Amino acid sequence: MSMKAPLPPGFKPPWWATRDFRILLIVAVMGIAVIGALVFDIGPALTRRPSPTVKQDPNAFVPQPTAPGAALKFEGVLAKAKDGTPMDDQDEPYQYLIRSLSRMDAAQLSKDAKTVDYSYYSKMPAELRGETVKIVALFLTSNPIRIDAAPGGVNFIHRTYLMDLRGKEGYVVDLLEPPQDLKLKTLVGMDAVFLKLGTYEGKNGPVQAPLFGGKSLHTVRERMAESPAAGVSGGVLLGVAIGAMIVLTLLTSLMFRKNKATPPKGPMLSLDTLKT
Repeated sequence: MSMKAPLPPGFKPPWWATRDFRILLIVAVMGIAVIGALVFDIGPALTRRPSPTVKQDPNAFVPQPTAPGAALKFEGVLAKAKDGTPMDDQDEPYQYLIRSLSRMDAAQLSKDAKTVDYSYYSKMPAELRGETVKIVALFLTSNPIRIDAAPGGVNFIHRTYLMDLRGKEGYVVDLLEPPQDLKLKTLVGMDAVFLKLGTYEGKNGPVQAPLFGGKSLHTVRERMAESPAAGVSGGVLLGVAIGAMIVLTLLTSLMFRKNKATPPKGPMLSLDTLKT
């Protein structure tokens, strides 16, 4: 029968062979696993925004052939407007539109307003003429312009230039009410009546854009539709990971301090005793 050699008095096993080391090793492995899950699995899942679902706008403009006997918009006067003519032309259709807007309630104007894809203005201006549309765009500038004959008692309109959200196309809206003091590229919205494709002289030559008539505009506040989980940022996850590493470091430090060798306690032997 084999017997183990007795250990010398006061013998302490190496730190890696102690129970504390095994506990620390288990905690470290678990901590690394948690950090890995946060960084590579849970983090991306929390910060990933769900892809927006495309919904059909029930108020979107849908081109349809004019039905026989259908009621004419604005008594058919706006149908006389000519596309490609200057914006500054104050002809009969323009005067009629301004007069109609001056007598129209804002709620009435927005009742039948539709959202229109920008490409439709150039593709089918005749079908859109006299249509009330909803516009959401970026504000550029606005200037007052005198109106001949003061239709409906309107002496001035406020010609307002807008840019679509992609920054590629423009709108021109003649408003009855002056816009408030707005910063460049403020997001604004309004209901307006499409009249024609008008032209004006831009910095780089003639420019063609849809011309509308409207009563007023309002600022639009962007609302980011996010799920609650989307608010968890990468910075928060990084902070959690760093916190876990700090805890592991402190545990390691405490373990080493606890297992640090202490000098044996007892009577001191003199040098003479050791020589005997």
